[in-house]
Amino acid sequence: MSPSVLLRALVMACTMATHAHATPPATVPVADYTLQVGYLDHAAEGLYEIQYNTPGNLVMTAVIDRAQADQDLGYVYAFDADTLEKRWRLAMPHQAFALAQDRTHNKLFVSHGKNRALSISRVDIATGTLEQTSARLPIQPEDFKGNESLRHMVYVPQVNRLFVSYSATGESSTESGRYHKLLVIDPDTLELIGQVEGAYPRTGYALTYDDTEQRIYTGGSGYINVIDPTSLQVVRSLDMSQAEPQAANLLSLGIDHAHKRIFAAQNIFRSEGEQDGLYVFDLETGKQLAFVRSGRGSINVAYNPARDEAYVANFREGTIRVISGKDYSVVRTFDIGPLPNELAYDAAQRRLYVGLKEVYSPRSSTGDFVEGAKERLLKITLPSEQ
Repeated sequence: MSPSVLLRALVMACTMATHAHATPPATVPVADYTLQVGYLDHAAEGLYEIQYNTPGNLVMTAVIDRAQADQDLGYVYAFDADTLEKRWRLAMPHQAFALAQDRTHNKLFVSHGKNRALSISRVDIATGTLEQTSARLPIQPEDFKGNESLRHMVYVPQVNRLFVSYSATGESSTESGRYHKLLVIDPDTLELIGQVEGAYPRTGYALTYDDTEQRIYTGGSGYINVIDPTSLQVVRSLDMSQAEPQAANLLSLGIDHAHKRIFAAQNIFRSEGEQDGLYVFDLETGKQLAFVRSGRGSINVAYNPARDEAYVANFREGTIRVISGKDYSVVRTFDIGPLPNELAYDAAQRRLYVGLKEVYSPRSSTGDFVEGAKERLLKITLPSEQ
């Protein structure tokens, strides 16, 4: 399908949906939203995390070569944020998954999260050049056998530290089991300097940084933790044990300061999606305020304070849903077709960026890719007012 045909199809596919327990909202004209797509160079490539860069007006995404996964090939793309034309494409020493930015010095950090590499690179955004790649991070004992991965990252400028989520399953001569850790990395040397104890007490992958309150949030199976990046201590833990449905796998978090809320997207892997959706919790007490069944495979959430809306990417359903922060109704559904994955929200320009994957199975984000189909970046320009 050509880009122009795809774009027309995306715009025409915007449909209305309402939450079963909420008053139907007023119709929003389709013309209020503008959709645009940009493609990766090769059908063999798959995109993951996305970051918006203000100084360069760029949208950057981490990419792997999924057709030659055994060769550990990775890239970072930088697209023009207005046109979605490619500005630069940088070959990385390993597969690229997660991104984080030091906006003061205009640096991009790239995680190489697969078992073979387990390292981090630093890129100069202005020039699109690779500055440094770390050695393999020494997280487990040398005799550890199993699978390890680096997940999401956040950079905290106040302490000049990079925080990286880590997961592993395996054993060494002293212990065995499943491990979820929040690593602390020196962004200048890219060396491991410690970890935050108790950041992930159980299975957990969610990680976000709140610059307003200068707090890190982690989430997972039945918990959300609030972390002070200076003391490296968990200062508050929100108990999700009474959540309905059960909060078994929180993957993504979004903070709403004005109303003291936290949004959490849940995705129960290898299920039929009955418990997938978006939670809303009180930021201080952890009390559940709502649960919206946003769609199967709800994998990522972004919150827009200007419009009091949350945007949820539903990977297995192929939809993006716009959820009102006033009554938690679904006010818009974008029926994308391809599988929406990671999100990035640019508040200044009112733009939502979504990575669209092309795989046969919505249960897989890497294998079973559609031969000849290029993965793409979707830009949704949002209305300026309610």
